[in-house]
Parts: sequence; structure tokens; C-alpha cells
Amino acid sequence: MRTERVNIDQVRSQLSDLIVIASEGGEVIIVKDEKPLARLVSATDPVAYKSFPPAPAEFSSDEESLAWDADGWEEFA
Repeated sequence: MRTERVNIDQVRSQLSDLIVIASEGGEVIIVKDEKPLARLVSATDPVAYKSFPPAPAEFSSDEESLAWDADGWEEFA
């Protein structure tokens, strides 16, 4: 597994490349002043989802104005 350490100031200019690294099974550690801030990994990384499973609050419900329906996003008033 490839690991890249990238300064937060460089992330914006390299984001596409960093996403490729993560999607291919690598990981990207985003740092500021040599201190880790965040980790970018593949969305299909089972270890990441086992450690931090999606919370129910991350998904909208039918009562919310932006809830998903079969035709797309519902209109809201």
C-alpha cells in the first residue's frame, strides 16, 4: 500500500492525483506543520468503514426537504 504525506497547502493543486492514489488502494496523509490532519483512503476501504461506519444522521429522511426519491431530489419550499 502506497502512503503519501502531503502538506495541506499543496492538496488543492494535487487533489486529482491524490484521489487516484487513494482509489488504487493507497492512502494520503494530509499534514500541517508535520502534524497529521486527515487521511484520504478509498471509499471502498473496508477497514475505514469498519472503524468509522456511516452514521444515520449522514442520510436524509423522507421528512427532510432534500430527501432522495425515485425521480431525483425532491423540490422543497
